[in-house]
Amino acid sequence: MKKADLSNLKETVPPLHHNMVSNVVFPDAKYGRVGLSVLQKGGGATMHLHRGSEHYYLMLEGALKVTTDKSEIVVYPGEAVLIEDEEPHQVTNAHDGVTRYFSITSPPPKGWEAVPGYD
Repeated sequence: MKKADLSNLKETVPPLHHNMVSNVVFPDAKYGRVGLSVLQKGGGATMHLHRGSEHYYLMLEGALKVTTDKSEIVVYPGEAVLIEDEEPHQVTNAHDGVTRYFSITSPPPKGWEAVPGYD
């Protein structure tokens, strides 16, 4: 068993993301990646995908606009969303303040692949 102190995580900025940090909760986990993501006002990501991984967002604070190549939704605290394997997606802070959510990827992403044709 391992325990993490969420107030003392290493901040990283994932590829293709801006004005945000993703704090990896258990860096040595084998079968999944859990990140505590914090988006500042205007923060988000360009359209991208992860081959071979599912992505789950569990909202804690603020509002997150999630856009895929087929639809767009806004997710609020107490809600969750699933991005399926190889589904193009992007996120945008849809709140005037900070937006926080857990981002869970299983298995851990092998990479971030930009999807051409999206701004």
